[in-house]
Amino acid sequence: MRMANLNDLNRLAEIETVCFPPEESANAEKIKGRMQKFPKGFLVLTRDDRILGFINSIRSESAVLTDDMFEDAGVHDENGGYLMVLSLAVSPEFRGNGYGKLLLRHLTEYARNARLKGVTLTCKPELVKFYEKAGFRNQGKSDSVHGGFEWYEMRMTF
Repeated sequence: MRMANLNDLNRLAEIETVCFPPEESANAEKIKGRMQKFPKGFLVLTRDDRILGFINSIRSESAVLTDDMFEDAGVHDENGGYLMVLSLAVSPEFRGNGYGKLLLRHLTEYARNARLKGVTLTCKPELVKFYEKAGFRNQGKSDSVHGGFEWYEMRMTF
């Protein structure tokens, strides 16, 4: 596990494109912006120098993840009390090995150690149980319309 760097950009964009539908996925430019704006919140999981998956986030004082956060990393607030997870993606050939849970655990440990108030993310209905098992609480249906999908807001508070 390590922080992402610009040399990772092509692989990260490839994983994002494979893991999310086009209307939902971040392009290389958005990924680069997230990485540059908040490097501590952009982690990659590697094995033998190959990136298996990643998680990225920004900070906000609001506990509610809004659609503008996906579009513009510039809304990152370095003093914000919450981490907002923007992407958690594991390359399909490496799924089923607990790597998503591992990435999520590292990011939530970072938030806890930084004495933040909590971590918020949105997910599709079929992933609610996954995040509940990881310690997140379902806050109900989100106002998000990101990518034209239905989302649920999940939050872990410390």
